[in-house]
Amino acid sequence: MLIIAHRGANKYAPQNTLEAFDKAIEQQADGVETDVRITKDGHLVLCHNSTIKATSDGKGKIREKYLGELFNYDFGSWFGSRYENTSIPTLDEFLRRMKEKNVGLIDIELKADKLGKAIVDRVIAKVREYGLSGKAMISSFDAALLRYSKETDSEIKTGYLYPYFSSTLRSKIFDQVQNAKKNSFDFLLPHRSFLNGELVKSAHDNGIKVMPWTVNDINLINKYALWGVDGIITDYPDIMRNKLNSL
Repeated sequence: MLIIAHRGANKYAPQNTLEAFDKAIEQQADGVETDVRITKDGHLVLCHNSTIKATSDGKGKIREKYLGELFNYDFGSWFGSRYENTSIPTLDEFLRRMKEKNVGLIDIELKADKLGKAIVDRVIAKVREYGLSGKAMISSFDAALLRYSKETDSEIKTGYLYPYFSSTLRSKIFDQVQNAKKNSFDFLLPHRSFLNGELVKSAHDNGIKVMPWTVNDINLINKYALWGVDGIITDYPDIMRNKLNSL
């Protein structure tokens, strides 16, 4: 079972910073997950939210700011004084670090901001530039973006996210496994509340791997191991690693 650090080891260092990804690697994560957005001047940066208010000393939308402006903000002090003056990472910096650290799986969630296929092209170009196509996975809640990614570079894995909101009805009328199979997606990434043994078996029978988010309860690990879950996305890679090692 792979352990993927959600926005890095984000309970130990500011989320989506190089420090958080370094900490995840120290904690023996098999891979990391991050979120990519585009600045006003077309640079790719790592941030989950569309605005910077929650994770910096600034405010405003990333798509409305130039990269130079973003570098003026502190993306670490909100988490703790030891991270004062931490900069927002660019995708270049992140991929360079992941290549240096030889990370097993690099999960890049697309935050499209209505840019659609353009962000896929930009991200894939960067992944190729660093020679990481074989280790990268592009994930999204948008199946169309994943289809385009697979068409553009079949070596890069695709992970289909589906959420907990508005999902009860959707899960009854929409077969996620068959959708993934039809589109040649590599991973299903369901919210943990929609995971069960039947789903895992169906996915595996169709050649699809399953990796739920965000799994922070060690009491789930025994059950997931029994079901044959392929990996988990977690905020606590160290705790989950220790639990897996104890099985």
